[in-house]
Amino acid sequence: MYKKSHSAAFSLIEVLVATAITVGTGAAIFQLFHQNERIFRDQALIVEMQQAARMVASTIADDIRIAGQAIPPDIDDVLLPGSDTSRLNMRAGFSATETNVTALPPLSVAIGTPVSITVENTSGFSAGRQAFLWSKGAWVRATINSVSGSSKTLQLTPVAGSAQTVQFTTAPAISLDEAVAIYRDASTNAVRRTTATNTEDAADPSWAPANELAANVSALVFLYYDRNGMPLTPGSPGFNSELAAIECRITVRPSTPLSNGSRPTFSLSIRSLPRNLWLR
Repeated sequence: MYKKSHSAAFSLIEVLVATAITVGTGAAIFQLFHQNERIFRDQALIVEMQQAARMVASTIADDIRIAGQAIPPDIDDVLLPGSDTSRLNMRAGFSATETNVTALPPLSVAIGTPVSITVENTSGFSAGRQAFLWSKGAWVRATINSVSGSSKTLQLTPVAGSAQTVQFTTAPAISLDEAVAIYRDASTNAVRRTTATNTEDAADPSWAPANELAANVSALVFLYYDRNGMPLTPGSPGFNSELAAIECRITVRPSTPLSNGSRPTFSLSIRSLPRNLWLR
């Protein structure tokens, strides 16, 4: 006798319900992963923004601290013309090129009269650059005419000094007159740093092509203070002699908008002491 089979099977309704549950669960999981991905991306952009601000602030602070390095202590114009709230131009021996004169004192140097001096080392010195010849209480700023590594001799033409004829009673040091500039490029919203090895015209040094320190910078402000914390105005009488601290304020934004379309900013302020100014 034939017996009808009753094997188990899914009905169409059961299949549709199962499919709907699977699709709904998958959509929820996808939404969760997508939301997490957006959170991770936003956090990465924010961290990148904050790190960029800290990095450039630290770099600027380091440059401020070496302002006046290798510069005679009797020279006040460590900050050069052109320094203001948006740009910082300063004398700083960034190459740390310095040596000592080996000729026995006394040494007499007259402004405008070429002089040849023997030094311990000529490395880093080259013709056409400017240099300081100095000891405590006496200094000369000169153009290097020629350099002889074999005889360790520099020929200089003094262009300025602490007197028309400077008498060095102790063996002076000689160092390069160099400059550093930091500014915000408004056309690219980037903070840039450049250097000058030719400072013959202190008001307009021969700046080298600038390097980018940070991008997406919406603001860069420099503020200047004396030893009492009172603000100073660049170019005002006594500005360089009274300068004791420089504050840098920087505002950075993410490289691209966050997932909600916004571009928040992160601001950082750091005040640095030009250590060479404090030692004067």
